[in-house]
Amino acid sequence: MGSTTGAESSVTHHRLQFVVFVLGLFHLEMACADAIWRMYIEPKHLRTDPNGLYQHMCKIRPHDSSRIGSKPGFRLMHDLIHQCAAARMLDAWRVEVGRHNPSHSTLEAFATSQPSWEDVEALSLALVARYVDKPGSPDGEFRNASLILGRLLLYVELCHAMKHGDIGRVERTFLHWVFVFKKVGKHKYASELVRISNNLKHTYPPRLARAIRLNWLCNPTGKPDGFLLMVDWLVELMNLFTKVVYGSSGYTRTYQLVIKQSPLIELFRKVHTLFQDNFHLLHRSVRHAPPDLTNTIKILLEALQVHDVHVLKPGRAVDVQLEDHLRDGMHIMQTTSGMVDRDGEGDDDDDGEAEDTMDIGIDDLEAAE
Repeated sequence: MGSTTGAESSVTHHRLQFVVFVLGLFHLEMACADAIWRMYIEPKHLRTDPNGLYQHMCKIRPHDSSRIGSKPGFRLMHDLIHQCAAARMLDAWRVEVGRHNPSHSTLEAFATSQPSWEDVEALSLALVARYVDKPGSPDGEFRNASLILGRLLLYVELCHAMKHGDIGRVERTFLHWVFVFKKVGKHKYASELVRISNNLKHTYPPRLARAIRLNWLCNPTGKPDGFLLMVDWLVELMNLFTKVVYGSSGYTRTYQLVIKQSPLIELFRKVHTLFQDNFHLLHRSVRHAPPDLTNTIKILLEALQVHDVHVLKPGRAVDVQLEDHLRDGMHIMQTTSGMVDRDGEGDDDDDGEAEDTMDIGIDDLEAAE
């Protein structure tokens, strides 16, 4: 065979055959939030459960109940997941410290005792073993609470790992999300996670795999917890500035202008911010001080304590028994064939589903800026 001709080389170049495409972690985070919505919010029969996620979310966001039940935006769902997870973790801590020492009936009493770090670490391990992901529990209410807490903690772990740049921990969550995605019908995301995990561990050369891991997240702030800016998030933000904020309007809004101005977008943004700072313009964006969640957590804790959802009571029945999405998804994985074909395409068993994730807007993109 002769050498590759210039024409063939040009075709290969224009086909982008040299490019390695990688799943964006911001879109993965949105898909995970959407999966939790599909598991615990979308089913109508789960909305009457007083200890379910829908009822708890409506307690702290009563004016957003219709949005929560229909198709909430990513930012709303993201915040609600973290708030519900925090309350459920605190309630589990309350029950566990009281079980170990009856004098610690509240978390305040436990904190007053000034426990050592070793004690806190031992209790945290006991919490995971006792209260997280217990599908075989003889207490129906406790079982449901353990399944919800397990899925919420998985999402919190993913977000925390991405925020702190712990890409190894991010990868460790992939397999769990593969099972969840298969169960809720997000087959393309499940296939993509399997593909990228297999390529990073067994296909790509070590240096290429390392380059992907080191460039999956970006940290423009330089702070230890400043890795919240996923690369695909940054691309979406630049698209927003290029096409919407600084894209002009009317007859001057042309493709030529957008392309011409695109290299100057960051400069435009810096000049804009400089003017705002010099004129001391307050409340100029969606970036606000961290919210005070004291009342929010209090409302959720009261609801959890009334029904003793984290207190094991064998034989307690529930009107609605939650599905074990993790193990059901594992069963689907083991009983279906062809997760990823030769061309890297996913299963064709999604019934033509569009694989839409949650809507994102300027609030979602600028919140982490």
